[in-house]
Amino acid sequence: MRGHWVALFGIVRVVALVIAVNPVKVVRALAGADIRLLALMLPVALLLYLLHGVAWSIVLRAAHAQVGVPQAIRVTFISQALVFLPGGDLWRVPIVKSEEREAPEPGAIAATVVFDDLVYLFVLTFAMVPVVFGSTFLLVPLAIALLPQLAIFTILLWPSLYDLLAGPVGRIKVFRRFQPEIDVLGPSFRQLVSVRTLVPVVTVDALCAGLSVALYGVGLAAVHAIGVSVQQVAFTYAGSQVVSGLTVMPGALGAYEGMMTGAMALQGVAPAAAAAGALLYRAVNDVFMALIGIGIALIYDRQYVKNLVSPAQPAPF
Repeated sequence: MRGHWVALFGIVRVVALVIAVNPVKVVRALAGADIRLLALMLPVALLLYLLHGVAWSIVLRAAHAQVGVPQAIRVTFISQALVFLPGGDLWRVPIVKSEEREAPEPGAIAATVVFDDLVYLFVLTFAMVPVVFGSTFLLVPLAIALLPQLAIFTILLWPSLYDLLAGPVGRIKVFRRFQPEIDVLGPSFRQLVSVRTLVPVVTVDALCAGLSVALYGVGLAAVHAIGVSVQQVAFTYAGSQVVSGLTVMPGALGAYEGMMTGAMALQGVAPAAAAAGALLYRAVNDVFMALIGIGIALIYDRQYVKNLVSPAQPAPF
């Protein structure tokens, strides 16, 4: 419990959200969910992470990493079992394996993960644009969502600024042992920024963004949350995803559900249905996919399972 207190705090916040909304009403909303729509969420989630793996494989190929498409997809699924641990998607770094004798450079692989995630979040942010055009006061949350991403891109793409910041960060005790990876991260990231890489990755990520919004939308429809348009669902999902990513909570546990519930309630959806839709999305997108990831690890390589459950295994960053 001491090792995972942050995740446990997130669970407490989810419970607090349910209590604040009304546990009885949330349970009734979940109990009355449309079974057919619940079943539809499963293949949508599987296709979503299949495409996430394809997008990452394109970035890996651009980095000349000896990692094939099947392994990129496999590791993407396996890493979902670690979504609530510090490090997030960077857990792909220690579990990916080179298909050649030479092991992949951790800093270069980390750069591909950071690049993949940043491009996806940037693409997802534009799901907010249709609603913003109709309500100019929503330009503020759009700016809040975009500015941190632009700041990170600027730091990574500006060599002198990156070097200026990387040195002090590498001297911080918790990051000191990752100094070699930090030194490689910036240059490796800059090598990935090319039209040849960006065009296919943005294309696949646009499909992923659409599937993510659809997954959340189907969850809302399953609990009969009515009164919102597709554009409003997309705005709520994208805004919650991007803004909650600024929190320190692994997987934004607790913060994410609260933002989606509050935003949907402000748009006229019954709070219990809004909370139930957010919980269904979390259950399928994270819990279901984590179980799939562990299953793939069991089938493919038992050593992966040891890495997943070992309490001594450090976060990659």
